[in-house]
Amino acid sequence: MNVCSTDHLFHYLLNGEGALEAILERGLLPLSAIPGSARWRRIEQEQPGFYRAIYATFAQPALQRPYRHSVVFLTPIDFRRLPDLPLATVARIVLPLSVVPCRDAALTYELDGRRVVLPLTPSTLEETARLWPAALVRSWFGRDQRKLFFYVPQVAVYQDGGIPVRPGWVERSVADEAVAAPSTCAPS
Repeated sequence: MNVCSTDHLFHYLLNGEGALEAILERGLLPLSAIPGSARWRRIEQEQPGFYRAIYATFAQPALQRPYRHSVVFLTPIDFRRLPDLPLATVARIVLPLSVVPCRDAALTYELDGRRVVLPLTPSTLEETARLWPAALVRSWFGRDQRKLFFYVPQVAVYQDGGIPVRPGWVERSVADEAVAAPSTCAPS
C-alpha cells in the first residue's frame, strides 16, 4: 500500500496542539528563528553545532550552499493510512507541495544502510513513494525512539522566514475530528 504522498507534505504536532496558534500566526519556523525559545537555548548549550551537523547530513549534499539556520522537518508519509502507528491519530498540518520551496528543501531517508539525500522535486517524491510502501515504513519508523524519522522519508526545509500555514491545512487529532471542521485539503 502506498503511504507516501506525492503532492502534500505533513508536519505532525508531536508535542500536542499547544503551539498551533503560534504556527498559524507565524508559520512553521526553524527553532533558530525563535532565539528566545528555551528549547533552542538548551540544544545550543548542550550540543553546540547540532543543527549545523543535521544540515551537513540531511541537506547540504542536495542544496549545495552554506548552513544559515536550523530546519523545519516535514514528511511525505501519511500516517493516517497507517492506523496501527501512533502518529495516525495526532494533529497535523497538511501542506500542499506547491507551498514548500523546493529550492530550499531536501528529501532524505536511509535505505540499504546508506543515507540518501535528494533535492525535493515531484519526481524524487514519486520515486520515494514507490520505494517506501507501508510495510517498509512500519519496519523503520521509530526504530530508534530518539530519532523517530531518522530512517524513513523526511523533508528538511531551510527556507528563510519559515513556511506560512493556513487554518484549512490543519487536521486535528482523530479524537478531535468529530467536533472540528473538516480540512479543505485532502491528502493524496
